[in-house]
Amino acid sequence: MRISTKAFNWITYISLAILVLLLLGMLTKIIPPEYSIHALVVAFAIFFLRLILRTIMIKQSISEKRDEG
Repeated sequence: MRISTKAFNWITYISLAILVLLLLGMLTKIIPPEYSIHALVVAFAIFFLRLILRTIMIKQSISEKRDEG
């Protein structure tokens, strides 16, 4: 699975925007307190998705450097 740098950047920025919106929603009480746990689960899922994508990008860059040299 190959991910382009442009797609990775878009995913990163969009996920950070979603996390900020979730945080602001929790702080301003737009998200009711009984749904805070659900919002935190979504935030952790996005965080782990970003970690997985980052490791894929690192592996890609290592294999591209190995192929060049």
